[in-house]
Amino acid sequence: MPELPTPVGHPARLPLLQQRPFRMLSFSRFSSRLAQNALNFALVLLIVDETGKALLSSLLVLALVVPATVAGIVAGTAADVLPKRLLVVLGDLLRAGICILFIQGSGSVATYYIVAVALATVSQFATSAEGAILPAVVDRADLARANAIGHAVGGGAQLAGLGILTPVALRLLDSSDILFAISAGLFVLAAGQAVFIGSTRGAPRLEVGGRAGGAWWLTGWRAMRADTAVMHAAIELTMLSTALIILGGLIPKFIEDVLGLPVDVGALILTPAAVGVVLGLRVASFLAHRIPHSLLSSVGFGTFVGLLGLLSFVNQESDFLSGYGVFSWLGSIQLGSFDGGGLLAMILMLPLGFSYALVSVAGQTVMNDRVALHLQGRVGSTQAAMAALTSSIPVVAAGWLSDAVGVQPVMALVALLIGVAAVAAIREPRWLAPAPARAGEVH
Repeated sequence: MPELPTPVGHPARLPLLQQRPFRMLSFSRFSSRLAQNALNFALVLLIVDETGKALLSSLLVLALVVPATVAGIVAGTAADVLPKRLLVVLGDLLRAGICILFIQGSGSVATYYIVAVALATVSQFATSAEGAILPAVVDRADLARANAIGHAVGGGAQLAGLGILTPVALRLLDSSDILFAISAGLFVLAAGQAVFIGSTRGAPRLEVGGRAGGAWWLTGWRAMRADTAVMHAAIELTMLSTALIILGGLIPKFIEDVLGLPVDVGALILTPAAVGVVLGLRVASFLAHRIPHSLLSSVGFGTFVGLLGLLSFVNQESDFLSGYGVFSWLGSIQLGSFDGGGLLAMILMLPLGFSYALVSVAGQTVMNDRVALHLQGRVGSTQAAMAALTSSIPVVAAGWLSDAVGVQPVMALVALLIGVAAVAAIREPRWLAPAPARAGEVH
């Protein structure tokens, strides 16, 4: 494919973070994701404190995900046809308003679910617009690195939200109102930073095939079907997202029942994954255009599935390994409820985050690289809707099963099923073939 011209306003070869549009987009993303991750984790903790049931925490995860199915498609279309920066600003300000309404509310279990749905719905419009802005303000040659930086920003925001902001507000200060007030301020800050992104009108591009006909809500699906590589990437991202959504409902019970720790303290054990993500992003951004996408994603998926299976039984593995001289130190670790199993979980989280980054950057770069600029929002939201639909029943079933038989076998089953799905996707089923061209269209 021919090299695209440098977008207007971006000096040639200027490092990404010295380009104001990308820098301000990254700042805005960090502020809003810090608040959103802190709130999501806080809502899970509040539900766990009130009920103690994995099923109900899984339902909360579902409440955070389901809006991607309906609102996501609308948001993706809006991101392609309306001013993107305006959508980001309005989305951030509306989320700040939701936080203020929560502070004035009753704080009941029902309120937690309502707030989760409201935040998730509004977030779709902001995040879809952010995703559509990226290829409009970044050179095509820099997309892999831009995606890597974007994932690093998200990982840093997640680490700060889950590991610092939420525990300090809910446990040290013992106030959900303080957390929601801080989050409201962060959303307002993100809106202000988004204003300084500047123009999001990218360089002229030749859109192959023109504008697709048919139902507007199927535009993203048709664009993916028209390019097998894009569809493969979307399926890989969907499987990865599905696994993470299901795990989001199981992790609180895993921390309490397997690691024997309070959820907010145990979440810190999972933070080495953020370090792994950062390392993986640097490697993936370098390799994305140098080795075949299928090889990069296959290695990442295989590693992710294997490590997830090992994470499911860390206590048994720690007991087994401590019987051998070189690993005997695992049996002597005892710091309150933290033992060898907890340490082994921390060790496994680093390569788990690394493998996640390989798959995520590889898939996202293919989609940004091959999808027409005016379809970026709709394709991204369609992929998110695929993940929401795919995970909606499994996330509830996994929560119910973990309450019935325990969280360890359920996590192992999730790893097995994701592995089987990844192998099946490699074989390229017939339905994945490009959709036949309509009369008068070129694909």
